[in-house]
This record gives sequence, structure tokens and C-alpha cells, in this order.
Amino acid sequence: MHRLPLAALALLALTACRDESAANPLAALPLGAEWRVTQISGTPVPADVSVTIGRAEEALLTGSSGCNRYNARIEPAGDQLKIGALAGTRMMCAPEVMIVEQAFHSTISRATGARMTGDVLELTQGDKVLITAQQ
Repeated sequence: MHRLPLAALALLALTACRDESAANPLAALPLGAEWRVTQISGTPVPADVSVTIGRAEEALLTGSSGCNRYNARIEPAGDQLKIGALAGTRMMCAPEVMIVEQAFHSTISRATGARMTGDVLELTQGDKVLITAQQ
């Protein structure tokens, strides 16, 4: 007779203790923060090439992709992220900078997750780290 109320209390206790960042895939990307990308697909970004990721608005990523400024829509899709196509300026830079920019553009839209460890941001696809950035 008392099993139903006890089960309900246990469910409430478990719900209160759940990890909110797991429920919100955007939790690792707080508004106003900016990160400097240090690796793309395991390849270090040269120190003289500035690639950044920022979240200036609720559903918008912005930053520098090495040569150009970009923005992209970002939204939760269940427990994952969905990053839309990048839009940006179209300047040409040195070939080595354009290689980094192309790698960034072709990689960031594949990210389906984000996690923070200290001041390090990792954009992931499943268990694979696609982009590493530092605040």
C-alpha cells in the first residue's frame, strides 16, 4: 500500500540529483564566453593563427576561423548539439592559414556534443574529440 508513494519519492530524489549539464547540451558553452581553438581533429593550431569559438547569443556561435569571422546557429537536439552551416566573411589569407580555416569549417559542423574540463572545451562527435579549445 505504501509502495507507490515511496516509489514516487525515490523518483523525485533521483530527478533532483541528476546532472543538469547532461540534460542541456549547451551547458558547456555559456553565453559570453570565448575559447581559443588549440587543436582540430588532433592537429595543433599554429600559435600565429587565431581560431576562436564564442557564444554571444542563445542560439549563435561566433568567432574567427583563422582568416575570416564566422557565425553559425547552434541548438540542442535532444541530448546533443546541432551546429548549422557557417556563414562569414570571404577574405583570402596565406595558404597555411586557409588550410587551418578549411579544417575548422569542415569539422565544427560535425560536432554533436560539448564538454568542459577546467578551462578546456572539447567539441565531440560521440566519444571522438573533434575540436579542443582553451578559455
